[in-house]
Amino acid sequence: MERYLEPVANPRRRVIILGVLLIPVLLSWRIGVVWQLLACLMPVMLTGTYRVSRLTGERFDTQFHLGFVPLKRLQCRLQAVVYLLTIYQSGQGWGTFFLFGPVQWLIGHVFDYLIPSLGGPYEIWLETAKGRQILAWNGYNQQLFEKNLELLRSRTGAEVRLR
Repeated sequence: MERYLEPVANPRRRVIILGVLLIPVLLSWRIGVVWQLLACLMPVMLTGTYRVSRLTGERFDTQFHLGFVPLKRLQCRLQAVVYLLTIYQSGQGWGTFFLFGPVQWLIGHVFDYLIPSLGGPYEIWLETAKGRQILAWNGYNQQLFEKNLELLRSRTGAEVRLR
């Protein structure tokens, strides 16, 4: 049985959103081709950066996509997982707001929501018997964190530890 950690990335939906975001760039032909290509970079990175993690039978695998380009796939056997390491990083609080101003604070929160695969205060790591650590999930949503942690705990039988 195959189960994906949530939220499940939908590449088709991401490509549609990318197309909508690129319409103004493509209509601005006066800025030149080089500037149009540079203006396309940010929407491609925002929509095409995500992680796909899944449990297939007795295996776990995860693959990170950066700008729709799949990076190295990491795999392990579920029986080899001895610990589920969890992290909560408070990150951007009021101290950041007072030190760097509201703009930096706001941009940090916006990026946590737009690209949770690159940030977010919640992380779940798998640690195998050989000491290898694999990032299974990270994001901003506490309910998804708890749901994914419970799924991994039930399938691996591993001990949950704070990191």
